[in-house]
This record gives sequence, C-alpha cells and structure tokens, in this order.
Amino acid sequence: MSDEAMTATKEVVAPAADPNSVAPGPAIMAYAKQHRREVPEDAVFGQFLADDEMPIRFARFPASKVIEPKGTVIFMPGRTEFIEKFLEDVHIFNQMGFACAAMDLRGQGMSYRPHPNREKHFVKTFDTHVDDVRALFDQKLIDKMPKPFILMGHSAGSHVILRFLHDHPGYADAAITVAPMVKIFTGPMPKAFVNGLPMLMRMLGRGAAYIPGHTAFKEGRWGWRRKLTHDEERFRDEDFFIQEKDRRLAVGGATYRWLHEALKSCEKLNAPGYPEAIKTPVLMLQAEMDRIVDNNAQAAFAARLPHGRLVVVKGAMHEILKETDDIRAELWEAIGEFIDLENGPDFGPFVTPD
Repeated sequence: MSDEAMTATKEVVAPAADPNSVAPGPAIMAYAKQHRREVPEDAVFGQFLADDEMPIRFARFPASKVIEPKGTVIFMPGRTEFIEKFLEDVHIFNQMGFACAAMDLRGQGMSYRPHPNREKHFVKTFDTHVDDVRALFDQKLIDKMPKPFILMGHSAGSHVILRFLHDHPGYADAAITVAPMVKIFTGPMPKAFVNGLPMLMRMLGRGAAYIPGHTAFKEGRWGWRRKLTHDEERFRDEDFFIQEKDRRLAVGGATYRWLHEALKSCEKLNAPGYPEAIKTPVLMLQAEMDRIVDNNAQAAFAARLPHGRLVVVKGAMHEILKETDDIRAELWEAIGEFIDLENGPDFGPFVTPD
C-alpha cells in the first residue's frame, strides 16, 4: 500500500481482542498496520542521562485506555533502527492491554552518538549498551510502568537484551528476541579474516571508516538492505520516518570499530557458561532466510539457555517484524504462545516444551 493509499484508506476502528485465539485477531493486526506510522496519542518521549552523563532517548506508551495493564513490553532496536520503527507492534500490544516502552541505543536514533559524524555507526564498547538499559529501568521504568517487564528486541537490540539478562538478573521477567545477533553471518569468509581486518584497521587509525559495502545513509534497497524483508511497504517505514519526520534519525553503515566491538561482544555472549547463567525465560524467533545474523549460532545458543524456546519463522528474512502479513501472523502466533496475551503473562514456573 502506498503512502497516499494509507492516508486515503477508511479508518480501521480499534477492535477488542479475540478471546478464542492466542494471537491478536485480524482486526487488531489490520488496525496496527494502518496506524504503524502514527505515534499513540498518550506517548511520552524524553531523555535520561546514562551513567557517563550522555543523553539517551526513550519513550513510554502507557496504554492509558486500559484500566489494568497486563505488563510492559520494552523494545530494543537493532542496528540503525529507532523507536518509531516499532510502532506497529506497540499498537498491537496496546490493543491487547500491554503498556510499552522503548529506547534508542547510543550511536543511533536520537541518542548520544560518540562520533562527531552522525552518519557513521560507531561505538566504543557494547558494555555501555548494557549499562544504558539498566539506567532506563532504574530511572524511567521501575515504579513508573506496570509489571511484569518483558524485553523485546531485534538483532543487535536482542544481543544487548541477552547480555543484560546475564549481567542484571531480576530486572526483566521474560524476553522476546527477534533475529538476535548471537553471531554475525559471515558466509565462507574465514574467522581469522573477519576478526583480523577490523582489528588491523583500528591499529591503522581507520576504526571510523565504513566496512566494505557500507556507506553514509541512503534510502531504498541497496547492498545489505536488500536482505531485510519481502514487504516493500514496511521496508519503507524506516525511510519514511527519516525523510518525513526527522533526518537526524538516520545512521549510515557500520564502521570497523562497530564491527570490532560487535564481534568482541558476540565472543563474550557465546563464552562457556554465559547462556547457561541466563535464568530468565527467553523466546528466540529465528528468520529462516536470514543472511545478516548466524542462524546456526542462534540455535546452538538457544539450546544452552535453561529456559529458552526457539521458533523458526518460515520464509522470513532478517527483519521479521517488517515482513509480510502472513509471516508476521506466524511470528505473533509464537508470541501469543509464549505470553498469555488475553489473561496476562505468568512466567513461573517456566516449562520448555519438548
């Protein structure tokens, strides 16, 4: 559906949840799809200061029309992404009776960017991402939003969630990780080259240079962006917010420093005993056709989680949340089986199905 068609389409009235289905009904899905580029009227956007006094952008979507919210779903965007990209699923959770929250990871969106050139996706360490999530809870969520707390992220955001669950147990009651960056998909390239090139470029003072195939932000399908989703209209959501709302949301390709830190953080995530120490229930949603992150590493990681559940979303590319309606329906069926969307979640004791 084109942008013009979206504005001309007859308004879809916000529907009630279907008590006979574990997933949101077609009317809720249609309502969220139509309004996916619109911020809920009760949304609150702001900033908080991280431990190092850097500003991090956040948002709360309190579902104020719900008398007793069933909990809070907290979104963590993937690389290059920002809060607004998840509005379709915020609308769904709100209609199902859940409050939501989200934050822009530092280095992207409207949060602090450590490199003076905003186009370059540059981070000094992934450790600060984990610290920033803890600060979000301490400053903006605990005692302000309804429990249970359910973390939900995409790709690099899911990576940060998994590290947060390990380092800060007890903050979140459960997590939904969508196409998590457990390892980066590198195809046939040898590990020594993949790890060695970013390290060499840093030693040569070229850590802020773009990795091969990446550039400053440009809209449309090109390079790695061709591997994200089958849905042309949802693919354009990110470009819409950048071009029509705020150009500062844009971030360009990955730099050698970002890649170096991401690879180092993935090594930490997969270290002996690391996933085994995560006691929080985790739903891992894998994109069957993913060529951005490593699906084999995801499956191996999920098998090591004490309370992990892996679901392969058939036919999906990396951005499952921006996929076609039929693929998203499969994804939401898995979410509905993990969370009791109708009655509210109960994660204890958590039982992993055979």
